[in-house]
Amino acid sequence: MSTGELSDEEFLAAVAVAKFPGGKFDHRGHLRMAWICLRGQEFDAGLERIRVTVRGFATVLGVVEKYHETVTRAWAERIQAAIEQTPELGTFDAFLGAHPELLNPGLLAQHYRKETLESPGAKAGWVAPDLEPLPRRKQARE
Repeated sequence: MSTGELSDEEFLAAVAVAKFPGGKFDHRGHLRMAWICLRGQEFDAGLERIRVTVRGFATVLGVVEKYHETVTRAWAERIQAAIEQTPELGTFDAFLGAHPELLNPGLLAQHYRKETLESPGAKAGWVAPDLEPLPRRKQARE
């Protein structure tokens, strides 16, 4: 099973109940899950849906300790800003075509020092970028 074989709804449902193979839930899969969760709703609600989905998936796989709040929210912020730049794009492939930089798993290194992201505080809670600010989104908070 690959991410491309499933509709957005089927993919999110499979991830939400951990029926999607963990070994195939790669960076692109995480991006797609977040894109689905964030589209068409307020950022805070989409972010909470991402948190619940990722934690649930990790719990079923027995790797709940891998959940990282700052990484989760920073990626959500990047994806939300990109969605707002190109709201007319209705498919994930079109979205990635317009925002190929998101395919770089190391993208957060532009915003955070390695030591910051590896800190227990960043893992447990939100830590703002310490290098370059994240792109602004319309629904910005704080």
